[in-house]
Amino acid sequence: MRDFFVYYAHKPTLMLIVAMLGFLKTLLEIVNIYLFDDWQLLASLLIITHIDTILGVWLATIRKQISSKGFSGYFIKHIVYMLLLIAFHVLTNLKIKGKPVVFFFWINNAFCVAILVRELISIVEKVGAIKPDLIPPWILSYLKKFDSTGKVEPLNN
Repeated sequence: MRDFFVYYAHKPTLMLIVAMLGFLKTLLEIVNIYLFDDWQLLASLLIITHIDTILGVWLATIRKQISSKGFSGYFIKHIVYMLLLIAFHVLTNLKIKGKPVVFFFWINNAFCVAILVRELISIVEKVGAIKPDLIPPWILSYLKKFDSTGKVEPLNN
C-alpha cells in the first residue's frame, strides 16, 4: 500500500483527476437519490424542447419577429421544467413509515406525459405555420383534446 502512495505522490495531476472524479461520482449519487434520476426522460424532454426552439427560431425568422423575449422564454421553460421534475422525483421517492406513497406515481407519470404532449402540440403548431399542408389538422386537434381532457380516445371516433 505504501508503494502505491509513493508512486502516485509524484503525479499531482493524476491525483487531482482521481479526486475530482471521486467527488463527481459522489455528487451524482446524491443527485440520483435526492434530486433526480430519470435521465432518459430528461434527455427526451431536452430533445423535444430543443426541436420546439429550433422551429420557433425558424418561424420567427420567416415572420421577421426574432426577439430576445422569445429566448428568455426558453430559459424560463427549462428552469420551470427542471424544478417540477425535481419536485415530482422527491414526491415519488417519498416514504411514510418506510413505505412509498403510491399516489404520487401516477401524478408523476401524468405530469411527464402532459409536458411532452404540450411540447409536441407546440411543435406541430409551428410545423403547421411553416408549411400548412404538411401535417393533417386532425393530429393537432387530437393532441389538443388529449391535452385538455387527459383522456386517450380511439382515433376512429
